[in-house]
Amino acid sequence: MTKTGLLLPLLAVVGLVAYFGLDTVTDTVGDLFGGNDPVIIEDHGYQLLIGDDGEAKVRQCTAQVALTIRQCGDVKVVVIDATKMPFISRNIQLAWADGIPSILTRNSAKQAVNRAAACGKFVPKYGGSCDEYAFATTDEGGSSARTEEVPLREQRCQGGAVTGGYAKAAVGQGDQFLVVIASPGKVATKSFTGADVAEEPVEQCAV
Repeated sequence: MTKTGLLLPLLAVVGLVAYFGLDTVTDTVGDLFGGNDPVIIEDHGYQLLIGDDGEAKVRQCTAQVALTIRQCGDVKVVVIDATKMPFISRNIQLAWADGIPSILTRNSAKQAVNRAAACGKFVPKYGGSCDEYAFATTDEGGSSARTEEVPLREQRCQGGAVTGGYAKAAVGQGDQFLVVIASPGKVATKSFTGADVAEEPVEQCAV
């Protein structure tokens, strides 16, 4: 399936959530996708989006615990906030649908090599920056990562969010962790074109 073809069902889910409510739609999300289906988890007003390879891990706790304590059972959790990084969240969501895992392994020693392999030949069209998922600081990053142009502000924001996420969840070198997206309703529904992007201070982006 093409990336455009994957995005259309995601837009359909957004419409279903708006019409029927999140609880009704959550259990049917998997029927609209193939592969590593993005799954919405919700409880007590807390919502998150994950790849379905991480669903069993999140079910060991609650969405609230995952987003605040940053650990579910035996897995550590790193949060990407779609309110602050809507286009990066979109790239992650599409990467999950392409089969790239939501459970990653930290390896910061590979960051420069992975970044070059994923984005070394990337040419931005709209003055943005190359975003890659899986993260460059993981074993899963590099040439197999999904890349997409995102606003430069979001790219600067993500570095601090991931580094801060590692610290908050105590993710050490060689540790596995689960990536989740907070505020899934704020994930961008189309690719970045350079228009209508607010320039906020980077410090406001930290998760």
